[in-house]
Amino acid sequence: MLSVIVQYLLSPIVFPLTFLLPAVCFFVSRRYVWFSILLTVLVEILINWDNFCYYESRGLMIFVTVIQIIVMTILILILKAVDLKRKR
Repeated sequence: MLSVIVQYLLSPIVFPLTFLLPAVCFFVSRRYVWFSILLTVLVEILINWDNFCYYESRGLMIFVTVIQIIVMTILILILKAVDLKRKR
């Protein structure tokens, strides 16, 4: 299961959404960095709409999207912690 999650997070479309978008949003405007999670979820729903509608893969897509949100949240919190240490 872990290999499926890692493989999904490293796919060409998901990787920039999960790792690059929060970093870019953080460096552009730190106040609106949390909106990158909402933007990513909306893009994921649009891209994978067929998988979300198909009853057999719906649970897996919801699970993978929640994992993606958790990874993004951890990345944003790490960026904020590094920024706080740098300001001191």
